[in-house]
Amino acid sequence: MFLKRIELQGFKSFADRTVLQFDQGVTGIVGPNGCGKSNINDAIRWVLGEQSTKSLRSGTAMSDIIFSGSEVRKPVNLASVSLVFDNTQRIFATDFDEVEITRVIRRNRDAQYLINRTPCRLKDVTDLVMDTGLGRDSLSIITQGNISSFADAKPEDRRSLFEEAAGVAKYKKRKKTSLAKLEATQANLERLQDILDELERQLGPLEKQAEKARRYISLRDELSSIEITVLADEIGSLKEQVSQLEQDIDHSRIQEGRMSEDIQRKEASVADLRRETTELDSRILELQKQYAANLQERVSLEKRKTQLDEQRRRLLESGSDEDRRSQLQALASEARLEYEDRLDRLNSLEQTRQETEKNLADLRQKQEVLQKERSTASNRLQDLQRRQDTVTAMLRQPYTHQQGVNAVMKARQSLQGIEGTAAALLQPKEGMGSAVNAALGGAVFNIITTDEQCARGAIRFLKRNRSGRATFLPMSVCRPRFPKKDQETIAQAAPGAVGWAADLVDCKDRYRNVRDRLLGNIFVCDTLEHANETARRLKYGIKIVTLDGDIVHTGGSMTGGSQKQGSSLLTLQDEQRQLEKRAADAQTAVQELSRSLAPLESQVQQVQEELVQLQVERAKLENIAALKKEKYESLKSRLAAAGEEEDRQAVQDSLAAELSRMHRTIDGQESQMNALQQHRRETGESLTGLEEEIRILRRDLSALQNESRKGEVAAAGLKSRMESLLMRLNTDYTMTYEFALTQKRDVDLEQARIRVRELREEIREIGSVNLDAPEEYDALHERYADLKKQKEDLEEAGTRILSAISEMDETMTTQFDEMFHKIDHELDGVFSAMFGGGHARLILTDPEDLLTSGVDIDVQPPGKRVKNIQTFSGGEKALIAISVLFAILKARTMPLCIFDEVEAALDQANVERFARYLSKFKEDSQFIVVTHRPGTMEQCDDLYGVTMQKDGVSTILKVRLEDAREMAASA
Repeated sequence: MFLKRIELQGFKSFADRTVLQFDQGVTGIVGPNGCGKSNINDAIRWVLGEQSTKSLRSGTAMSDIIFSGSEVRKPVNLASVSLVFDNTQRIFATDFDEVEITRVIRRNRDAQYLINRTPCRLKDVTDLVMDTGLGRDSLSIITQGNISSFADAKPEDRRSLFEEAAGVAKYKKRKKTSLAKLEATQANLERLQDILDELERQLGPLEKQAEKARRYISLRDELSSIEITVLADEIGSLKEQVSQLEQDIDHSRIQEGRMSEDIQRKEASVADLRRETTELDSRILELQKQYAANLQERVSLEKRKTQLDEQRRRLLESGSDEDRRSQLQALASEARLEYEDRLDRLNSLEQTRQETEKNLADLRQKQEVLQKERSTASNRLQDLQRRQDTVTAMLRQPYTHQQGVNAVMKARQSLQGIEGTAAALLQPKEGMGSAVNAALGGAVFNIITTDEQCARGAIRFLKRNRSGRATFLPMSVCRPRFPKKDQETIAQAAPGAVGWAADLVDCKDRYRNVRDRLLGNIFVCDTLEHANETARRLKYGIKIVTLDGDIVHTGGSMTGGSQKQGSSLLTLQDEQRQLEKRAADAQTAVQELSRSLAPLESQVQQVQEELVQLQVERAKLENIAALKKEKYESLKSRLAAAGEEEDRQAVQDSLAAELSRMHRTIDGQESQMNALQQHRRETGESLTGLEEEIRILRRDLSALQNESRKGEVAAAGLKSRMESLLMRLNTDYTMTYEFALTQKRDVDLEQARIRVRELREEIREIGSVNLDAPEEYDALHERYADLKKQKEDLEEAGTRILSAISEMDETMTTQFDEMFHKIDHELDGVFSAMFGGGHARLILTDPEDLLTSGVDIDVQPPGKRVKNIQTFSGGEKALIAISVLFAILKARTMPLCIFDEVEAALDQANVERFARYLSKFKEDSQFIVVTHRPGTMEQCDDLYGVTMQKDGVSTILKVRLEDAREMAASA
């Protein structure tokens, strides 16, 4: 292997592309001081990986090696150096006959290494040249400074040159890496041991917790498998009971409807019978009056007949026809006037009767309207009462779905400082139940306590009895929350504003802080649209609810939709208050309608009696008018025949006939009155019977309605219980009832219930459980096992590292010892040749420790005593150091050596000795010598001259020996 050429561009003073071709043997590089000849040595070291800018004699940054320009030349932006080696002997571990190593750096500090023009890493370059004798710190590159520092170095520092010669540097590097690994391994072992110790401390208690948790989980799983069956059976049973109750209620309502219809029909019949009774009473009264009138008329006729008889007797006695005619005319005139008077009175009476009938019709219409309104009001009152009963039943169990709240409220007498729930202490104003309920959310079930101690006591009670969870709000730490002034102004001016939720709630003064804490910064709008608009104006900074219970949360998210009737406690309370008011209003309406009907019914009765009286009087007048008309017509006929005796007889006969008819009429009226009175008695009995039936029906209807209400209350209670079980099924087991049915087991339900109680008792005795303990234990145990395995692996790795270090120490000791003795052996001969006699030898400062021992040099020049190298002059020390260098080259052949003015400190005679001795190695090694000494130049096979013009750029040219001497002379 040998260096074939160097290509430089932009490196230090070599601004232009420069190529130096090399052959085997000794190549000299000469030139005056400052021309840049040592930059070639720097370029070689830079390509091989030198990272020190100080060592490269450049600035503070690696980019300073790039040609920076001169007065006449611009700076360049890139520095590139390539070394091309012959590799036909495969010294480099690569299958190429020629190996090119390149390093490039740019002004922006981007750097790059290339091997055979393929980008690579610095490590790839270092690995490639390792064991070849090359390298930035190897023996292959020696400068004047190296010679001086070697001669003046401490024995321990001088050792590195011999280690490089022995080829143990790579082992030291590996050992250093191995020691670092060993140190890291030991640190990891200590860290792992600390962790393992801590894990062992945790595993013991955690194992007990895991066993406890597994026991709990086993019991819980058994409980769930059994309790799901029990819950499904109870829910199914409740569903059947509710269904049966609802069927019974529906059947009762149908019966109520039928009974109400029956009552209405019977009441209509009663009204008809009452009207008929009234009419019968009127007819009887009329007949009675007609009968009395007829009796009176009969008496009058009999009296008249007697008068006529008397008149006839007197007429017969007087014998004057003219007197009889005058009397008849007077009677006829009297009869006509009486008849006309009766007609006038009859017409007036008819008009009065028609008006009375119209008045009666109006009164009856009003009566029917009021009766219908009263019936409607009564039905509405019954519906409200039924709903009241249902709501009341639901409010009796307000916390069915809140196990913890329910438990605390039931035990509040035995607990201290339990004021009540927020729902119980804060009463929404009318119509605000849904809004306040939405504003409170889950806080509606917050339990208000006097102070924190009372809250802690209640929590301990829940834990002790495993009665679920609840949220407590101690009044002692309750602080109001109010909106900012600008928020308050904006909200109140927004469209659809109702007000702040806290202002829509009534409570005692001592609970105002609770109210303001829960509701103080929540605003209420009438609709969701207005709530959105208000929220936008407030930049979604506060919670806004609507009267329907929709919510616009802070941040802009919304909650809303339909709600099940009575789904919230506050809504139920609000509904109960409204029902109470509406029921009271309905009751008042029924009472007012009843009070309005009473005088109206009395008025109807009075008008009916007046109408009957008018009808009787009318009949009487019609009868009298008929009699008067008949009498008048009779008198007119008699007057026409007044002169005849037959007429007088006719009058008597007429009166007799009229009396006879009157007798028959009276007899007929007696029979008719008897028949009407009998009918009246029968109608009265029917009316009494119907009224009794109505009373019984009303009693039965009331009883049926009571039963219906009881059924509704019972159904509401069962539904509440069923919903509680359904929620428990969903909360505890995340199941629907339908899915639970598929999980039912065929078990004895009574035994199952007993087992459920036993399991609950066993679970209660277990106490608090960390359900994550089994998983935590398994994870911790697995981690413990993994870390223990890691520890074992690290211990094994540490053992392997120690073994490798031991092997490397053995190898380094052997190689160093062998090389040391070889060099020591060669040194004596080299020293004798270089000094013209004398002796030199290498001494180990600590022969017992070959791995760290320093190397010293004892020298005995010709004719002098043995002295240490430090006692000689500078030139002598340089020659001794060069002797050691040549001894090393004899002990270990180097394929390439670069000497940079190593002989500068020698006198001319010693330079010639150096040059002659150097030429002995050129058969086995390639030398590149930077020099300005003629003696060295004479021994070079090729010479390159380096010059620098005014532009500050170095140039290369091949020179003859005479030219080189001139350059050296001008240096």
